[in-house]
Amino acid sequence: MTFLRAGVVLAAVTLAGCGPTSGGRVVSAESGATDVSIPRPAFTLTDTDGMPYAFAERTAGTLTFLEFGYTNCPDVCPVHMANLSTVIANLAPSDRMRLTVVFVTVDPDRDSAAALRKWLNAFSVDFIGLRGTREEVDAVQQLIGFGGAIVGVDSGGATTVTHAAPVVVFTADDTAHVMYPFGTRQADWIRDMPRLLARKGHRRPANASSVAAPSVLAPSALTPSALTPSVERAYVVIPAAKGPAAIYFAASNPTGSPDSILSVATEAIGPASLHESVHDHLTNTMSMQPLAALAVPARGTARLVPGGAHGMISPLGRALVRGERIALTVQFARAGAVRTTATVITYADVDTATTTAVRK
Repeated sequence: MTFLRAGVVLAAVTLAGCGPTSGGRVVSAESGATDVSIPRPAFTLTDTDGMPYAFAERTAGTLTFLEFGYTNCPDVCPVHMANLSTVIANLAPSDRMRLTVVFVTVDPDRDSAAALRKWLNAFSVDFIGLRGTREEVDAVQQLIGFGGAIVGVDSGGATTVTHAAPVVVFTADDTAHVMYPFGTRQADWIRDMPRLLARKGHRRPANASSVAAPSVLAPSALTPSALTPSVERAYVVIPAAKGPAAIYFAASNPTGSPDSILSVATEAIGPASLHESVHDHLTNTMSMQPLAALAVPARGTARLVPGGAHGMISPLGRALVRGERIALTVQFARAGAVRTTATVITYADVDTATTTAVRK
């Protein structure tokens, strides 16, 4: 099957500072959101109940967050959804009733309706999941100004997916004035949400229950020796559904010689490997690629963070429990094996735990 090149039509989107009637931006400049002007598109896909979902009709006049992604994504998609769901959960009930979150899978061959629903329920039972054929989903993305996702296979035989990373936000005037890149933090959503909600004409979605927002757990760390590389703030993230678990940490190298991380390993949890999320700024897409080694500069630090280099446990050998400690071994080229423990957290915890998450 031939796939459209991801993101090549993004330039067709009119980039303009289309703010409220006062002439200012819809949101604050600090958020990192990109100004756009995109009419709410009319398309119909199938929801997780197997029913047709006419997007423009069902979301008309509401604050709507539209994201494209896939449930096997261990890094970008769940972090986006967790940050958004955590902020929404802390809104007043009257405000939660005035917005809709729609997630369109770009990997329908693997994302069945049941798998998509289970994955979304990890964030909110109110989030809408939509499916279609790849051609149908590609056509929807082109309505937004994105190209179709590229689904391929890497050298190790694993499925790779390149897709548009932003969350597109349609306000009550049925126009998207901003889109938020990966790396948007909960603080950004909290700052901008009142302005996004300020436009009139919202109506209530079908349901409006809340999602609990957990507090972040204290990280684990090894106390570094004077001239020995160390691994600190190590976390393993519980998958939103059946899928890989992400590993994040900071590796510090106090020596005068550069080093590199060759591998990561966990005990009795499952095989782990290094990967990197690569952001193509030209096409505004992200893809995940295997990583042979991660450089750790002399007297410097390398960070495994959302949207950048990260570890991945797949397949996961057992269920993880929030707060438990997992033995983690990081293999350095020069320093050898460094052992520490990683704290198990949820995707809702990631925003605070990994304070150096990549934006753009």
